[in-house]
Amino acid sequence: MTPAPALARGKIFRGWWIAAVSVAGLSFSVGTMLAYTFGIFAKPLAMQLHASRGSIALAVSFVDLILTFASPGAGRLVDRYGARGVIVTSLLALSACLVALAFLQPPVWHLYALYAAAGLLGVATTPVTYSRVIANWFDQRRGLALGIANAGIGVGAFITPPLAQYLIDRGGLRLAYLGLMGCSLAIALPAVWFFLRATPEECGLHIDNAPAPPPRKGKSADGMTVAEALRTPTFWLLCFIFFCVAACVNGAVAHLAPLLTDAGVSARSAALAASIFGAMTIAGRVANGYLVDRFFAPRVIAVLFSGGALAIVLLWINPRSSVFLVPALFGLAGGAEGDVMPYLISRYFGMRSMAELFGCAFGVYTLGNAVARYLFGLGFDKYGSYNVPLTCALVAIVLAIIACFGLGRYRTSA
Repeated sequence: MTPAPALARGKIFRGWWIAAVSVAGLSFSVGTMLAYTFGIFAKPLAMQLHASRGSIALAVSFVDLILTFASPGAGRLVDRYGARGVIVTSLLALSACLVALAFLQPPVWHLYALYAAAGLLGVATTPVTYSRVIANWFDQRRGLALGIANAGIGVGAFITPPLAQYLIDRGGLRLAYLGLMGCSLAIALPAVWFFLRATPEECGLHIDNAPAPPPRKGKSADGMTVAEALRTPTFWLLCFIFFCVAACVNGAVAHLAPLLTDAGVSARSAALAASIFGAMTIAGRVANGYLVDRFFAPRVIAVLFSGGALAIVLLWINPRSSVFLVPALFGLAGGAEGDVMPYLISRYFGMRSMAELFGCAFGVYTLGNAVARYLFGLGFDKYGSYNVPLTCALVAIVLAIIACFGLGRYRTSA
């Protein structure tokens, strides 16, 4: 195997600044502004629209269902045309949806329509687009770079729940949605438009800041096509793992605030728990990225997912006794999807169709979100508590942990 090119010494590689831009963009993505704030908006929306929690939970499930089908298309656009224009257009469209939500009125199907539109139009604000950019800039340190970039999801999950709660306390739902929209336009949009570059070649550089482009040996060095990857058992095993983890972790986190307040925890403490989840997601993504550059990634995520299983057990036993430990464990487990998933896609299938393949896998991941968020709400409406959904989630995440040990060796490596 041809040795990897030595990294150039000197000033900071511009790829790390691209990772920082990705942090700013992902902090105000469709997921952070609509999915991770769902627990904060759930009760006020239910009161304003005169609907049950299960009905309200269905709205954020529509976001995930739309992302399931739209993510591969967003990935294909980025593979073919680059990321900046696609992401900027998506940020503007998502902001328009937030404005419409600020003036939301009954019936509840208006909420469904606007959340679905946000999922479709905001799909390019997700890790699908940014992860392809990062993978273009890095190979030897790809895991760490992906972890830093996708920490933006954690930053958003840390910032947006208390921000939404503060704005709701001050001016209701309208001020909260308009405030989130303003943050997106003031921070994410200019960062992406002025500073994001899809490849190092656009700046006269090479991957990993190498002094010359790394050698390639024909088409095989570019990796698999989408059709070739879809015929492998590895791809579907990855999809199964991340479907289960999404369903368990994000399904529980979406209902964490109402679950805790039902157990007697104050609304502010519940919002703080959501922020802790965001903070630990940041730590989890960076740590995951560092570890997968050095150790076999499936073993790393198996350990982290075990922490998610423990969090579910603690919620089932006594939510009040573990208000801050549970979101911390969920954050470490949930932090694996944004960086480890694209890392695994690039290592098992190469870069040829990386964004589209990640879009397919990310679509399965968001399908898990959609199913679980709705079923958690439905389970509460039917049984009066979250115990049954939590039990099902525990079984699913244990199956995902076992499946991690079925993944074989990488097909490509740094």
